[in-house]
Amino acid sequence: MSTVKSHVEGTTLVIERIFNAPRQLVFEAFSTPAHLEAWWGPAGWKTDVHAFEFKPGGIWHYCMTCIDKEQGDFYGMESWGKSTFIDIDPYARIVYTDAFSDASGHVNPDMPVMTITNEFVETPEGTLLISRSELPDEKTLKQIIDMGSIEGYSSQLDRLDAILSQ
Repeated sequence: MSTVKSHVEGTTLVIERIFNAPRQLVFEAFSTPAHLEAWWGPAGWKTDVHAFEFKPGGIWHYCMTCIDKEQGDFYGMESWGKSTFIDIDPYARIVYTDAFSDASGHVNPDMPVMTITNEFVETPEGTLLISRSELPDEKTLKQIIDMGSIEGYSSQLDRLDAILSQ
C-alpha cells in the first residue's frame, strides 16, 4: 500500500499519494458521483451525493454519515459539504472550493473554506495525486490539521486505493 506524504507550504497543506492505476481512472474516481459515493469520507462513513455538476461554476453538495458503531459519539453523525468547481482540466487537474454546509447547501460561516487543487500526474508506478488545500491564514491551516484532516484524507485515499486495486 502506498503511503501518504504531507507537508505545508505557507498556508497550503499538500498531501501526495501514488495509486497503482491509470491517470484516467483516478481522475474519474474524483469526477463521478457514483465513484465518489464509494470512497469519499473516512473509514466508517458513508457519502451520499445530493447535487453534482462537474463543470466550472458547478456545485457538488454531499453528506457524510458515520455508520460505524465503533466510532462512539460520531455514530449517526452527519457532516455536510459543499464544493464549487473552479477549473477542470480533464485527467490532469480539478480545482474547487470546499466548505462545510448544512442540508440546504448554506455554507457554515464559522468553518474554514478551502481552495483545493488536485493534480493527477502519470508516473512509472501509476498515478501521483498531489492535493493542495489552500487556507486563508496559518491559524486556519493549523485548525484544519488539528481537526485530523491529514488522517481523515489518508483514510479516504486508502478506501480509494482498495477500489482502484480491484
